Amino acid sequence: MKMLRYTLLTGMVASLSLFFPACTSEGQTTDKKNTEKDAKGEGGGEKPEKEKPKKATVEADRQYNDIARLIAGMSAEEGSVVKKHTESASWKQYAQATDAQWQGINQSKLPKMQKWAGEELSDINKKGGTLFYPFGGADALHAATFFPEFDQVVMMGLEPIGNMPDFDKIAQKGTFASYFAGIRRSLVTILQYSFFKTNDMANDFTGRVVQDVDGTLPVLLLFLERTNHRIINYEKVAINPEGKLIKADESKEKGAYIGTKITYRREANPDEAKTLYYFSVNLSNDAYNGLGGLSTRKDLKGFIESLDITATYLKSASYLMYNGGFSMVKNLILDKSSWVLQDDSGMPLANFTAGKHKWDLTFYGVYAGPISLFASRWQQDMKVAYTKKEQVRPLPFGIGYQFAEGTSNLMLAKKK
Repeated sequence: MKMLRYTLLTGMVASLSLFFPACTSEGQTTDKKNTEKDAKGEGGGEKPEKEKPKKATVEADRQYNDIARLIAGMSAEEGSVVKKHTESASWKQYAQATDAQWQGINQSKLPKMQKWAGEELSDINKKGGTLFYPFGGADALHAATFFPEFDQVVMMGLEPIGNMPDFDKIAQKGTFASYFAGIRRSLVTILQYSFFKTNDMANDFTGRVVQDVDGTLPVLLLFLERTNHRIINYEKVAINPEGKLIKADESKEKGAYIGTKITYRREANPDEAKTLYYFSVNLSNDAYNGLGGLSTRKDLKGFIESLDITATYLKSASYLMYNGGFSMVKNLILDKSSWVLQDDSGMPLANFTAGKHKWDLTFYGVYAGPISLFASRWQQDMKVAYTKKEQVRPLPFGIGYQFAEGTSNLMLAKKK
């Protein structure tokens, strides 16, 4: 079957307490909920339904925040392990340009999005939990903006996960300037239009343009830093055959999916820890580009099934789930999510109005239809839904393929 080249352009398992830490003042992270005894169970009264996971700690390693600040073009803190590299003319030029770019974003689009999310997504954010963000590339920017209270974010895309950059080696090779030029190049469309272009990511995140920009990791770090977060730790994880997460160096399976795990917290909340996961995977039913599909990759399917998903976010998703070749991931999302926030490129409206689950739907913005590249994905029922003014609310910013303000749409589905 001919398949659209897609961006799985942004974590996990409740039983894996290792992956649900919260930061302590001693430089470690500990799940605070696990340290609190259940009042009912301890007093001889009603016992909790589920056994609480064992306490887990994650060592804080400041080098990763130092590196993230360097990538983000932000000034080095006292004692930074990469401070010397901020003295180079090429980095200073990069930092100046990046500051100017983000000053504009922070004064225009982001405040509108944050205000909208505070009003329209407040119930979702109160729940916290897990955000599932497939087809989004390295877009941690919108995940952090719309879902700031979530404990973990699980992102999946075709693009490689990448490696933590070694700036000493990059400087020795004399490719310092080109590295930061590559980072800036990779951000052009996401910051200007709100999405990554698939063909650009196939070059920008695979080392083809700049050898040391070999995956999504640097952009994930940049977005977290620029949205007022601090990186606590970083490691690689793997999905084992049972669909559970383990440390990457403990994986013995050939072809096991390896992922990025970033532990971070909000700058203003020193006692919290959140987790972001990014996996380079194929989410179609069948094999694609050398990667097995969900019909054969029981490890990946089992992992997604094990997620306790509060909300799924779908943006600029290439209309892939309009295609029968993505029915498995579509059904997993519909079955497991309590909320779905999407533009019209996610799933057809009929999945929410005529499927086995019942949903309350709220529409935002304007349905202008697909861009010309996806003209065949026009939805007449969506057009009709947008004529019912009582169920349509304003969308004060542009997002998705129809990125101009006044032409964009979002739909919030809440499972009944």
